[in-house]
Amino acid sequence: MISLEDATRIHGHKGPFLVIGYRAGARALEELKPGNEHDLVAILYIPSTTPYTCIADGVQFAAGCTFGKGSIAVINSKEMKLVFEKQSTGEKMVFVIDKSFIRRIESLSIKEAAELAEKAGWGEIFCRIEKQP
Repeated sequence: MISLEDATRIHGHKGPFLVIGYRAGARALEELKPGNEHDLVAILYIPSTTPYTCIADGVQFAAGCTFGKGSIAVINSKEMKLVFEKQSTGEKMVFVIDKSFIRRIESLSIKEAAELAEKAGWGEIFCRIEKQP
């Protein structure tokens, strides 16, 4: 996992959707503990337009699920749900992004929104986080 600062540099700026993807990816990596670089996959149910697709960059930087390895997929969806699966065990983590949090960050400047996404509690950003055996 690379740092959020490095992810910001590679992505080009620190936006709230990069931060949301990064935080979810980092937590999934920490909790699911994949056995190798191919063990964790991510399926992101998000709108397939910017700025929402920046979530995918955050996930790639934090969790190592990349398009090159085929371990990440983006499904165009109005619901914003991030699903991580540890291939070796079938364990999953599901993060459902709270629509009210999205409305909040969309009313702020990019800098303010990114700061909020970085500092907000898990329950503010996600209306549901579940780990499935």
